[in-house]
Amino acid sequence: MKILKNLLRDPDTQIDDRLHNELGNLAVSKYVVNQKIFAVYRYFDLYHAIESIVATQNNLRTLESDNFEDLSNLIHNKEIDYRSRQINKSSRTAWPIGPEEEAYLPVDRYWIYDVSEQSNSHSIIIRLKVRNYDELCTLEIASRNSDESAILIKKISDQSIEDSIYKGKMLALSFESGSKDEYGDIEKPEKLRINFKTASEVKREDFVVDKTVYDTIKRNVIDLQIHRTKLRKFGVPVRRGVLLYGPPGTGKTYACRYICGSLPNTTRIFVAGTAIGKVSQIFDLARIYQPSIVILEDVDLVFAARDISLYSSALGDLLDQMDGLRPYEDIGIILTTNSIERMEVAIKDRPGRISQCIYFGAPERTLRARYIAQYAKNYDYSEADEDELLAMTKGTTPAFIKEWVHRTVQFASERVSDEEDTITLQTSDFRSAYEEMKRFTDDSSGRIIGFLGST
Repeated sequence: MKILKNLLRDPDTQIDDRLHNELGNLAVSKYVVNQKIFAVYRYFDLYHAIESIVATQNNLRTLESDNFEDLSNLIHNKEIDYRSRQINKSSRTAWPIGPEEEAYLPVDRYWIYDVSEQSNSHSIIIRLKVRNYDELCTLEIASRNSDESAILIKKISDQSIEDSIYKGKMLALSFESGSKDEYGDIEKPEKLRINFKTASEVKREDFVVDKTVYDTIKRNVIDLQIHRTKLRKFGVPVRRGVLLYGPPGTGKTYACRYICGSLPNTTRIFVAGTAIGKVSQIFDLARIYQPSIVILEDVDLVFAARDISLYSSALGDLLDQMDGLRPYEDIGIILTTNSIERMEVAIKDRPGRISQCIYFGAPERTLRARYIAQYAKNYDYSEADEDELLAMTKGTTPAFIKEWVHRTVQFASERVSDEEDTITLQTSDFRSAYEEMKRFTDDSSGRIIGFLGST
């Protein structure tokens, strides 16, 4: 009955029949299939690497058909009765390829071409398929020679990395939680999402920071990346961990933005929130797209001291990854925290994991003047009493000063008509903004948002 069914079916509608025709029905048994599994985010790069490699091949044919079975089953006719082998047009999925930019690609595609050698002319099949059920993709190659397939897989993989859409870009990682059914089977896989960030340029003159802090950042992060070749020649490892710590609003994130803008040829990977706990995936990405810098923000939320940590397994993963980095690997690590006292000592107190700690605190008087000038540079505040402004901002953070200037402009705008294009900031405007921001405070401590204490 099964033989009759096979004889009656239209070979142009069945994927296994189509592949047999491409390979030559009598020669199918001579083919072997090599397979390699990749993270699904590599699909776009692998797809275009294949397109580039096969572009000049003889008699190239392509086919789209979304079928569940692997290529070996299909060409060797290891039929599973409940799996359809009907050729069906593959759906197309959107892949982010840049900030607010995406491309649509089929989720299951075949490339078939002929290879002519001495007494060994044959066809090669390359298949690339998305596996949505486990957030992976498979690259399969059918050839008469397993070594030939292995070499081609490596060539495709290497080229996909070299020409990757992620390499040298600024990326933000997030994770969508998966779910399991009552029996523990996965219903929805955990998903890694790679989002492209727009690198907002921060010029040196806009990066207001203490000179000692700037020099330390420059030497231990920026210069390390820029001069990596020379430093490696003299035996200096180009991987280094840096910890930026200090109260909220003191400029740690802004410093990371400046660093990223200064290293356009480095893959910059931002991770925050619970995504920080996905250590293995983060460092896998960093290794693939070297040179790279991994920026883990607010790490005390995940990598707290062992006696208070809820993420002990993630902490162990981070220590393993930091210890496992080789001197030749171009991977830098930047950690930020608002609460260094909460952090695990095995991270912050061991050279080789963290080689430099950099403190961000309340700016002293000269720096506060520079912050005011920075945030108020588009306004005329020459009539304001600078001494009073500096006295009011004693003990504040840069974040407070920024909000304070914006609030001051809002107060000043109430004196001018909608038709006016310029505005003058007076001392009274700064004073009104300050008083409003201070209005709802803890009377017992006198503490207000953005204040750290006397400086």
